[in-house]
Amino acid sequence: MSKEMLKNLIELVPEEDVEVLYKVIIKFIPEAVPEPDEIEAILEGRRDRAKNGTVSHEAINWDNS
Repeated sequence: MSKEMLKNLIELVPEEDVEVLYKVIIKFIPEAVPEPDEIEAILEGRRDRAKNGTVSHEAINWDNS
């Protein structure tokens, strides 16, 4: 079966079943292994958020650059 044939079959899936199909297909896509610096950046962000909290969008003056 070609990818083109698979794409055509997907078009036949009822709209209410698209989410289920998406979840099945996504299982076949390999996840990228994070690099050490990416892991450190995530941990640093978590530490910063734990220490300093967050600011809501409403609290930011977006007109003052």
